[in-house]
Amino acid sequence: MNLLFNDKDDLKKDVDRKFGEGKNYLIAMKHNSPEKSGLKLLLSNLYYTYDNNRTFVLVFDPRGIYEKEISNTDKADFYLMPEGEIENYAVEKKGKKARIHFDYLGKQVSYEIPFTGRLFEENEKNFDQLTRKNWEKI
Repeated sequence: MNLLFNDKDDLKKDVDRKFGEGKNYLIAMKHNSPEKSGLKLLLSNLYYTYDNNRTFVLVFDPRGIYEKEISNTDKADFYLMPEGEIENYAVEKKGKKARIHFDYLGKQVSYEIPFTGRLFEENEKNFDQLTRKNWEKI
């Protein structure tokens, strides 16, 4: 499946089935720094377009952040980034989106969290709940 065919209700059911009902999650898009985006654009327009449109479900848990890419397939399982391996966690909210940045195993990871759009319409509510819960202590 790709971004055009994903259904937010199916994604919620997938999270509920794996982690239990009411678990906080966000639907995020991969975010690259301007330098990294520019380099990928120089290497290949197709790769740049593909990489900047990757979409993920992020589930926040006291054990860490679970990530599942949904832009290419829904057959993959969730990948755990353990809390002890996440450093320099930062969140910035600006207007109708937010960005999450952190270092994972020495690599900088960034996600953009849109608050508008068919697939992202519950993100702002879930984002505010996660903020109140202190991001499950990440």
